[in-house]
Amino acid sequence: MALPKLNDMPKYSVTIPSSKQEVRIRPFVVKEEKILLIAMESQDPKQIANAILDTIVSCTEEQIDANSLTSYDVEYLFLQIRGKSVGEKSNVILKCMECGHDNEVTIDLGDIKIEGNIPDKKIKITDQISLEMKPPSYLQVADNEKIIGEGQKDVDRVFGLIVASIGAVLTEEERFDFKDYSFEEATEFLESMTSEQFTKVRDYMESQPALRHPVEYDCESCGHKNKINLEGMQDFF
Repeated sequence: MALPKLNDMPKYSVTIPSSKQEVRIRPFVVKEEKILLIAMESQDPKQIANAILDTIVSCTEEQIDANSLTSYDVEYLFLQIRGKSVGEKSNVILKCMECGHDNEVTIDLGDIKIEGNIPDKKIKITDQISLEMKPPSYLQVADNEKIIGEGQKDVDRVFGLIVASIGAVLTEEERFDFKDYSFEEATEFLESMTSEQFTKVRDYMESQPALRHPVEYDCESCGHKNKINLEGMQDFF
């Protein structure tokens, strides 16, 4: 005789930011939470990323293409699932901008939204050459040693993320798929840009949608009124 079913899981409707697909999510169970905790304890960015993505797929009722989810999709969906699983409130430690004191601040996860619109994917570099951009998928970033590898310099991480975000180089006659070229060739192409041209690419990267949430709090030590913006999933836990 089979054991009785413990829980009839509630379902909640959410919308995937990049595709606008509406899906239903459920809270994660102990089995999934255990996998997350093991991944967190490993401190391995790739293992953590895969555990988060696996949790999202498991807790989503509809079939979703995990390979196409962007970083901001994953951050938003995981935040929604986490909130429904262990509570909508999260206590974070924020330093006072005046005296450096650590303050415990409670964040309502239900208030956190994705801010920003997906920018125009085409960047004109010269009169004859344009870049066709694409937000890199979460898996592309998680599996890219140039971006998350230990010992990488910040400038190398930036270049790695930009390379992953370029779909193609376009001329009036030809289309060059960026994936067909080595990282060294891609880097050489980027390094040949003028500062003005490279700024256009950086502006595209910085204008991507992201989890952002303004927070105001009075320092419990000096009374200074702090105003900051939390950004990215790591800021909310």
